[in-house]
Amino acid sequence: MDTNFTVAVLKEKNKKNILDYIYKNKEVSPQMISEDLNLSRPTVAQVLKEWQEADVIYQKGNVESTGGRKAKKYIFNSLGKIAIGLEMLSDRYEIVAIDLYADTLKFEKFQYPFSNTKEYYDTVCESVNRFIESLQTTRDNILGVGIALQGLISADGKEVIYGKILNCTGLTISEFTSRIHLPCTFNHDAESVANEELWLNPELDNAIFFNIRDNLSGAVIINGEFFRGGELKSGVFEHMTLVPNGHPCYCGKKGCVNSYCSLNALLKPGESLEIFFQKLRNKDQKIEKRWHAYLEHLAVAIDNLHMFITSDVVLGGTLSKYLTEEDVQELQELAYQCSAFPSREQYIKISKSVIMPLGIGAAIPFVKKYMEELK
Repeated sequence: MDTNFTVAVLKEKNKKNILDYIYKNKEVSPQMISEDLNLSRPTVAQVLKEWQEADVIYQKGNVESTGGRKAKKYIFNSLGKIAIGLEMLSDRYEIVAIDLYADTLKFEKFQYPFSNTKEYYDTVCESVNRFIESLQTTRDNILGVGIALQGLISADGKEVIYGKILNCTGLTISEFTSRIHLPCTFNHDAESVANEELWLNPELDNAIFFNIRDNLSGAVIINGEFFRGGELKSGVFEHMTLVPNGHPCYCGKKGCVNSYCSLNALLKPGESLEIFFQKLRNKDQKIEKRWHAYLEHLAVAIDNLHMFITSDVVLGGTLSKYLTEEDVQELQELAYQCSAFPSREQYIKISKSVIMPLGIGAAIPFVKKYMEELK
């Protein structure tokens, strides 16, 4: 065996393990690293020096001590790189900046209706460029811009191959890279939400994700990863037929899951979700009846999918922040009643990312890629 090769591999492994330890613990001392990773003090000191010279970590102050010489404190440089998320909606767009922990550094919302025009992209990209300039960093430290929207995205993230909601089918990423001059990529909105959920809940292995907003979108998580499948994406269960020849859907079909389980299906024109739930909690009988009918359809959709993939079902999107455990229990019971193989397993969950801007999920892949390359 080549001794030099073995030593080089071991050194690289130690370097990655130490960085991973610092990243997870945020503030550490050399003694903590040495004891917890079972490494010699000289090895730890050399690796810390290398990471510090690369500006990946920095030394600041000392770790609190009950006596004796105070140990230096090393901190992961979470601001060493920044990722940008942009979400485009029919009536507005939102921009967010995140650090290497995916914590929000800055968020802005702009009321500006979407249009598939040069003027729109000029305006949005100018906002993104000004937003980046306002951050306390250099442009070289920006990893890229993840763009979330309601539409099906090509496998390489460079084209909207189906964008009927925003009427942007055929939109290419060059509209943004040519104006922002940074790496950019498109993300399906449900994929962005799934990215957020996986970041907050890394133990999540397999799951079916309902992103319930004005329109519904879906995602499937397999082995802790968003399952992309083929060119048209997997997990687009919002267009599965729930009620044959039922209510029309924007896709051109009738009876889609989206036509019965989206917020557009639940609410009347001009009705807000906040007012709806205020009335629901106050026992308004008409609202209760409408809510129960909505849950019945949602339960059937959930059971159909759960029969196919036995996993947790996560409810996310705008609806999720109004849901209570009692709502989930009612939904769970309805799914139990309509199932061919009923189980008392509590598999329906509320998303952990209910209050996060969706753009964060579009930016997270840049952070993940950078951290993977770093380690």
